[in-house]
Amino acid sequence: MSQKNASIGQIIRRIRAREISPIFALYGGDSFLEDYFLQELSKSFLKEKGVKLHLSLDQDSEEKLFGELSAISMFEEKRIIIVREIKKLRSKTGRQELIKYIKSPNPNIVLLIISAEFDMRNSFLKNIADNSQLLDMRTPFENKMKEWVQFIIKSREIKITIAALDYFIQTYGDSTAHVINEIEKVSLLLGDVEIDENNIEKLDGFDRVFQMWHLQDSLGKKELQPSLEIAASLTENGTKFPQILVNLVYLYQQLLWKKMGQYKPMGFTGINKIITSNLSRYDKGYTHNELMQVIQELRKLDVLSKSTSINEASLIQPLIVKICKNQYV
Repeated sequence: MSQKNASIGQIIRRIRAREISPIFALYGGDSFLEDYFLQELSKSFLKEKGVKLHLSLDQDSEEKLFGELSAISMFEEKRIIIVREIKKLRSKTGRQELIKYIKSPNPNIVLLIISAEFDMRNSFLKNIADNSQLLDMRTPFENKMKEWVQFIIKSREIKITIAALDYFIQTYGDSTAHVINEIEKVSLLLGDVEIDENNIEKLDGFDRVFQMWHLQDSLGKKELQPSLEIAASLTENGTKFPQILVNLVYLYQQLLWKKMGQYKPMGFTGINKIITSNLSRYDKGYTHNELMQVIQELRKLDVLSKSTSINEASLIQPLIVKICKNQYV
């Protein structure tokens, strides 16, 4: 049943054409993409007549889940059952019963199994994915995010140039929701006009504003000029040096752990999903020794910033050059 090569856009087009799989596995945890997908599925499958039932196995029992899956409606009422925290279904019998149901589902039910993790090393999650329509709901890489955003804004009849779309993704690309929300905001201000770089610049409050993750990303890639520009913008807009320092420590600590084979992204890491998803890409540009040197440099600067009155630009700029050029003295 699983069609792993289908993009979410292709699957949504199939849903709109009433080609609907009885089981979907939504893995990765981007809540905006989950909600968007559920809206499209509900419109096509339920047509405002059926029922949506939300279950979460950290609160609801497996008996309740299987009771709902086996319930017979006298009127063949269509239902969408959304199940979160699926890994909390821990009993061997329960897991076997779920796989058995997935292989022979009720045609009046569409089952959405949601996992915040995209973890195919987990045999239970993999077994579900192998027997259902798998959707990758991780916050997308930049190229995939562009595809997603284009798909969604087209369905909302918003006109935007490619250059303007690139601007929104570069500026707000920490999540799909953030990009879409900002584009919709501009669309409301402009009315029925194509969004382009010129009319964005004319709007009050839409100056280029960088966020901390932009600096983490450009330094992760060792991009000298963008890193200097972003750091200058951050300090000009009120970001203090200790705040920059601690966020760079988060990034390079994660990279060092990854290099040492000890990376376990659990709980608070100090880096968002887009930076987390790019760690392997950054990792290729650094040796173990370099990462040790960067962390030592950050420690030295922490002491220096507290013990001298050197201005922040004089601390940040040499650091950025050292990291991007791998020149430590």
